[in-house]
Amino acid sequence: MPSKEELLGEAYVSLVEINEKKVFDVIERWLESGYEIKDLLEKFAEALSEIGRRFEEKEYFLSQLMNSTLILDKANKLIAEKLAEKGIEIKSKGTIVMATVRNDTHDLGKNIAASMLRIAGFEVIDIGKDRNTSEIIDAAVDNEADIIAVSSMTSTTMRNLEELIELLEEKGIRQNLKVIVSGAPVTQKYADSIGADACVRTATEAVEAAERLMN
Repeated sequence: MPSKEELLGEAYVSLVEINEKKVFDVIERWLESGYEIKDLLEKFAEALSEIGRRFEEKEYFLSQLMNSTLILDKANKLIAEKLAEKGIEIKSKGTIVMATVRNDTHDLGKNIAASMLRIAGFEVIDIGKDRNTSEIIDAAVDNEADIIAVSSMTSTTMRNLEELIELLEEKGIRQNLKVIVSGAPVTQKYADSIGADACVRTATEAVEAAERLMN
């Protein structure tokens, strides 16, 4: 039987190489070995960060980046199913509703962050791109979310982030929901000015912020 370190190494390489068959094979053997699932998920998170780096450095294409997030989404479902068969339930760290704001169709960063948050143990409700403020809030209320994570990749759509917080306050539910904002033009200064709870630049920062806010 391979050691824990050997399996973690295989997990990392299989995802970085975007080999779905090998990723699922490692998951099967990991579960059979009885090791902590948290360690495997953290290794996958490291691999996804490396894939993101290679994409930024133009070593990987967009299709490879997107395929890696799809594989991870399938992997999360497989892990949950296998653990459920053994009567083990993964306790969620919290529920996050994610979206890009109205008139913004850029969702690559959001999709990567969603995968990373799921790996970290959060339940993620991703309602997609170009979403109205009211739709985002309705989704958060309907799913009893703890956090809303929204992104705006253009200066012309940034006003929607402020509008979201204003509407939460108008509805009297701002105190029930933490708000994480992100996007190329979104600065910490701007996030502070609209009363957001956190401003993040990367998927890794999104996980760190979500864990901090839940604690």
